[in-house]
This record gives sequence, structure tokens and C-alpha cells, in this order.
Amino acid sequence: MRVDYAFVAEAADSQGGLFYVTRGGADIHFLPREFPKPLRLGAISFVVRVVGEAHEVGESFPIEYRIVDADGRVIGFTQKMEARFEPHPIDPTRATANVVAFRFYGFPVPDFGTYLFEVHHGQERLAQVPFWVVPAEGGPPVQQL
Repeated sequence: MRVDYAFVAEAADSQGGLFYVTRGGADIHFLPREFPKPLRLGAISFVVRVVGEAHEVGESFPIEYRIVDADGRVIGFTQKMEARFEPHPIDPTRATANVVAFRFYGFPVPDFGTYLFEVHHGQERLAQVPFWVVPAEGGPPVQQL
């Protein structure tokens, strides 16, 4: 089992193994320095595709998704799910994949800084997607959602 891809977007959804994305790669969030803490992000989403190997068909694997700060502390989101793989419909040397999307509006972060969306299986980190929350001075205009 491995993560084929994991990325950040402004908005994303998944259905039937496909994903739909708006503003993929939106990993820097500019907010006014005066905003009260915790800071709330307008919109942020994460998409992950977990791929199984042929010998993993029929097995279930616990996966944990979480958002952590730069020091690895969970900051408000942890989701445990099972990934299960079936035989690939065309290629018998492969297994199917699981595509998941997480969409947040107003997600709270304690302060400006670096944050990471992580994918774990047991003690192994399978993927890490960074995003940054920075003061708006010198950045592009703040988006009003």
C-alpha cells in the first residue's frame, strides 16, 4: 500500500474514484495580522489516492489522516478510515485504489505558521502536504469568501 498522490486545493470532492478540484495547489493562505486567534481559513481541501498492491486484495488497512503544526502536534483534525483493495478490473497484477477528499470551511489554526496534512498507516507516515498561513502584508489581496 502506498500514497499515489496527495495535494491541497481550495475546494475538492471525490466520488466513485474520481476527484473534482478548484484552485488546486492553493497552499498559502494570506490573512490580516489583526485577525483574532485562532485564525480561520476560508476554504481548504485535501485529496489523497491510496493504492493497493495485488497481494493486498481483500485486506483492510487502517489509515489515519490528520492536520498537524510544524512540531507535529495535531491541531483539530484526525480521521481514521479503513482502506480496502479489490482486484483491478483490467490488470490482474494490480489492485484498486481509494480516493478521498476532505473539505474544510473556517478551519481553525492557532496562529500564523506552517501546517501539514498527513496520511499515516500505523507508525508509518505515507504522505505529508504542507500549507502556510501568513500575514497579508506584502502578499496578494485577501480573498473574501
